[in-house]
Amino acid sequence: MRTFQTLPLANGGHSALRGVEGGGQDDPVVVLLPAMGIPAGYYGPFLTALAEHGVAAVTADFPGQGESRPLAGRAVDYGYGHLAREFVPQMLEAVGENFPGRPIVLAGHSLGGHVALAHLALESVADVRGLVIIGSGAPYWRSYARPLRILAQTQAIALVARVRGHWPGHRLGFGGRQPRALMLEWAAFARTGHLVPRGTKAAMTAGLAALRLPVLIVDLDNDHLAPPRAVDALIGMIPGASVERWTALRVPGSTARPMDHYTWARDPEGVADRVADWVRARA
Repeated sequence: MRTFQTLPLANGGHSALRGVEGGGQDDPVVVLLPAMGIPAGYYGPFLTALAEHGVAAVTADFPGQGESRPLAGRAVDYGYGHLAREFVPQMLEAVGENFPGRPIVLAGHSLGGHVALAHLALESVADVRGLVIIGSGAPYWRSYARPLRILAQTQAIALVARVRGHWPGHRLGFGGRQPRALMLEWAAFARTGHLVPRGTKAAMTAGLAALRLPVLIVDLDNDHLAPPRAVDALIGMIPGASVERWTALRVPGSTARPMDHYTWARDPEGVADRVADWVRARA
């Protein structure tokens, strides 16, 4: 991947729009939003595979994540609303400058899928032709095989984040270092089943109900973080969208290793083929 543009952040920090060129002047560009705690560089093989299929693809670290600086902490705090209303529009503006006139498809992995939905619900979708969601479900505790365990874990994460001023997932084995506000809103999503960035309840409800974009949902065969019932719940949040759902079963050429929450991005051929075909047909 190469860096297309540095993205200055409101706190004086920076991130970077990175990706791979592909296709021609009229071909689509996929803008991928990362999962919780996953650096943008992790998606290099997936973005490269999309480009080989004629679809340019870019991504960027969320503020305080990956190579973005400064790191999340008490002084670098944000929630879904900031990502949806400030950071994603900044990314899309940079994409427009680097790929002028080309149709845009927004994509999100796990938490990135939530952010993509929040952006489309709260902001204009005029520049976005479609949405791809990979390995992402509503983290509602009743959607999991061991619901009380999920409820306890997600609310404990919120408690730690509230006390420490951030979630130290890089030390505790889940999600990487995350900002306090984002983890409190994510934990509320897990508790209630509703994605509500602070101060946006009415706008989110109306925006999700009004969403009419074509959507590709990619399930992953062995995804314990986004099992089928959680994906069902996420799809239920966008009743007016034209949804196509596809399950990625295994890493190509492997008889043993399942296609789980993370492996698809490093061994992307099966997923990249399907996503590229869908994007080119829809956008």
